[in-house]
Amino acid sequence: MPFGNYQTGAQCPFFRFADSKRHRITCEGLVDDSCLALIYQERQDYRIQVSTYCCRHYEKCEVYRMLASKYEEESI
Repeated sequence: MPFGNYQTGAQCPFFRFADSKRHRITCEGLVDDSCLALIYQERQDYRIQVSTYCCRHYEKCEVYRMLASKYEEESI
């Protein structure tokens, strides 16, 4: 799969889109109608994040855990 097209491969429920040219991953935000962007200086770091966390082991991602806790707090 090419690194510019993760929309079809991402498994994380909070993933929105990835931009390989800008090394940017966009996820759901902390508040309604917002997004959170992760921007990497190095292409290799971007690739590792997307392929490891967005597409496979999202439950180990710090952003996933932060956003999942948002929903846990709402259900209390």
